[in-house]
Amino acid sequence: MNCELIFYLAAKTNLCEKSLEASLKNLDLNFRTSLFATESNNLGNLIIEAFEKTNVVFVIGGLGTDGEIGIENILSKALANKSPDDLKKLKNITGGADGYLIRQGGQLLIALPDSPPEIEAFFEGPLRNYLERFTVN
Repeated sequence: MNCELIFYLAAKTNLCEKSLEASLKNLDLNFRTSLFATESNNLGNLIIEAFEKTNVVFVIGGLGTDGEIGIENILSKALANKSPDDLKKLKNITGGADGYLIRQGGQLLIALPDSPPEIEAFFEGPLRNYLERFTVN
């Protein structure tokens, strides 16, 4: 299954991409493209466009940012009038910013921090199991 990767206000993008690719190894997920967003409206448009092409979208970055441009605020506004089928806050076992998993029907959005070791740590926990089940269905 193909997936899209969107970097939002992210640092270390090359290292993050490599960590994510390594973490997805042995899962049935392959990146089509890597996209970049530097402001919230652009992020929203890229997410919409990505879901027109694939069912799995990763957003890396923006989790430690407060205010209007923070990913938590953006996701909160996007979900204000919707009840997703599944919404999970992913606990960051390394102590950094938590991630998010949002599923609506056959579409899945996963938001992770822009830290390669933290990305890899998320896949040592329940995120890997969730993705294994999701890609099988």
